[in-house]
Amino acid sequence: MKSIRSKLLLWLVPSFVIIAMLAGSSLYFSEKRRLNASLNNELNEFSRIMKLSLKRPTPRFGGSLNLEQDFASAIKLKLNDINSGYYLQVWDQRGASQQTSLSLGDKNLNKPNQLNQLNQSNRADGIEYVSQLSNGDEIRVHSFTIRGGPRRPIVDVSVAISVEPVSQRLTAYAAQLIVGGIFFCTLLSAILVFAIRRALNPIQNLSEQVASVEAGSLHNRLIETNVPAEITPLVARLNQLLARLEQSFSRERQFNNDLAHELRTPLAAMRTTSEVALKWPEQSSIEDFHYIAESAAQLQQTIDSLLSLARIENSGAQTLSEDVNIADLVDECLSLYTSQIQQRKLVTKQLIKENAIIKSDPRLLRVIISNLISNAAEYAPTNSEISIDSECRDAVIRVVNDAPKLTLDDLTTMFDRLWRKDEARTDSKHVGLGLSIAYTAAQALSLELTAELHDQQLHMSLKVRN
Repeated sequence: MKSIRSKLLLWLVPSFVIIAMLAGSSLYFSEKRRLNASLNNELNEFSRIMKLSLKRPTPRFGGSLNLEQDFASAIKLKLNDINSGYYLQVWDQRGASQQTSLSLGDKNLNKPNQLNQLNQSNRADGIEYVSQLSNGDEIRVHSFTIRGGPRRPIVDVSVAISVEPVSQRLTAYAAQLIVGGIFFCTLLSAILVFAIRRALNPIQNLSEQVASVEAGSLHNRLIETNVPAEITPLVARLNQLLARLEQSFSRERQFNNDLAHELRTPLAAMRTTSEVALKWPEQSSIEDFHYIAESAAQLQQTIDSLLSLARIENSGAQTLSEDVNIADLVDECLSLYTSQIQQRKLVTKQLIKENAIIKSDPRLLRVIISNLISNAAEYAPTNSEISIDSECRDAVIRVVNDAPKLTLDDLTTMFDRLWRKDEARTDSKHVGLGLSIAYTAAQALSLELTAELHDQQLHMSLKVRN
């Protein structure tokens, strides 16, 4: 995958080039319009002077058309200079060339046949157009008709200015724009590379901080000072992640300690009883073997529960999805604890609709409901009531039982592995993994298992996640 630096350069450098091209093109065409407008103004001024000069009256006697004598000295210089780019040519009414400026040399202007198609007033105003000299040079032409008076014949006049100086200036200007554009694009690209590198330094520093995180340094947090505003949420989320990891590692260490205690107690009892039986076999009794069997059963129950927990945690991506009748599933789970419920004189109250259907994995749902009922049947006070219902607005199922010994602080650790109330800590019949297994199974089904305490009653609710 490309780096952020590469992506930014890949987008921004071509953008700079395109913007530079658009700006250069805009400047070029603006300058072209300005130069063409200036050339048109110059041609119009040249035409006006020509018209005024050619309309001046001639001497009374012996007057004839003499262009060189009629023009001002500045115009004469331009018309007599072969490199001036100013041209003049006059035709009589028969189309014969009557006069040409020295600047034309051996070249000629094209006769303006378009004038014949105009009326008298429009012919005097003339027409402007782009043409070429006989050698191919491009020129801007203004052609018009002059009637100087009764002693002067009607003539067609064309004045022209070469476009070559404008073309040369535009070519030079385009070259300057190209060179300047390349220079500034190169400069901007270098500045961009430097700026991106400086801007990404906090990310590099952040990656180095993250790389230094280890299991023993989870209490340290990433530094949020001098961090750009765009990266601050990321740093905050990473710090939250470190806090959760620290908490998880702490729970894992506590779980390992608790598990070692759970396994050590029955093992120590089994070892002590068996060593005594081996040393004094004549003093051994059947109760010793029963005690060893009970301790072994406790170990097996703990190990089986841990294996079930591990299987459920690894089955999140392999869950089934089919219609499950909640009422039938509750009846099936209740039948497993009938004797225990009767022995403790508990009353069960079911408020589950017959058609309560959920699309889920029946195997994991059975694990959840079975553990909830088992927990209620074990810890509800004698002669109390267990309520199982599905009428709660946002719960799939809810199990409610009296819990006079529970506190609000217990709710925060109730789903931890190997958790049990202190009074029952040494009870060999309970492993303390039932609610953990139910909680993990709910997560595998994308459900949420919550515990609430209302008026000394424990409400265990299996809810659909929002």
